[in-house]
Amino acid sequence: MQQTFKHYLTLNESMDFEMMTSIHQEILTQADMQDEDFQWLWQDCVHYAIEYSRIRSQWHFLSMEEKQSQDASRTSLHNNLIGCFLSLERLFEQSGWQSERWTEQLFLQQKIEKRTKEDVQSHRKRIGDFANYLAFVYALNGR
Repeated sequence: MQQTFKHYLTLNESMDFEMMTSIHQEILTQADMQDEDFQWLWQDCVHYAIEYSRIRSQWHFLSMEEKQSQDASRTSLHNNLIGCFLSLERLFEQSGWQSERWTEQLFLQQKIEKRTKEDVQSHRKRIGDFANYLAFVYALNGR
């Protein structure tokens, strides 16, 4: 089967480019871009997104043994990425920045006080998909 974006859109909890762009823009327009905590945390989120995407993009080309040897690393990166977005949500709340729209779109949940990794477990793939989008955007803008 050819791996295309059109095929991806048929998968459960997939997001089109408009949705991912909307989440990204909501984060960047609602945050105070000069805030040092935001800058530090956002840099971590993007870093984890790029590293996760690097592993994920190679997944179809790996042997079963290679997948097994890299699975723990990929899962750890994915967990760090999810934790980063949860920390970002907390920073938004502490700073009084609007986060409801992007968190509802990303996590597919209404606002939850002190959301945890367990709260978003069923949406891990969706969060990973958004990480791939961020890696794509940052790669394009790195030229």
